[in-house]
Amino acid sequence: MPEAAIQALLLAAGNASRFGSAKQLAPLDGVALVRRAALAVLDTGLPLTVVTGAYADEVAAALEGLPLTLRHNAGWADGMGGSLGCGFRHLLGGGSQAALVCLADQPRVQAPQLRQLIQAWRLDPRCMAAAAHGDALGPPCLFPRRWYEELSRWTGPQGARRLLERHPQELLRVAMPEAAVDVDTRADFENLKIP
Repeated sequence: MPEAAIQALLLAAGNASRFGSAKQLAPLDGVALVRRAALAVLDTGLPLTVVTGAYADEVAAALEGLPLTLRHNAGWADGMGGSLGCGFRHLLGGGSQAALVCLADQPRVQAPQLRQLIQAWRLDPRCMAAAAHGDALGPPCLFPRRWYEELSRWTGPQGARRLLERHPQELLRVAMPEAAVDVDTRADFENLKIP
């Protein structure tokens, strides 16, 4: 399956209320978190759409010069589910066979981890694939096209975890300790240790 058959979605629409400001723009080693995440995805060779919402103009500026598509989620206040729905409505019109969903606030997830997830999914492309760390399961995730329609209707604050949990026989769990590190608060960011 050619790389173009997989599209990537990067969710960067939240208002980061627990962080206290636009965490997507927080600089890590001089690079905004959202730009770091976008560069990681682009390094895999996948076409990328970034879903923006709160701070849309600032996020767009942080991504300037990168070969990607911006999709604004006017209903960003609805939560992550609304941003997922916005992204998948965009993908429904294209020809991709699978979608890789990533978050802007997982700075330890880089191209090698994303490639690992893609390679695991290629072994059984009928299944969804998700990062697993300890008992937790979540993004980055990879969804075959047959789930696009359902995900395009996603709303509310919750991501796709309930979809993953509802179909354990159709799910590949990919060990990814790096996905356990996400930035929700200022303290999370200040305690970041990036190898």
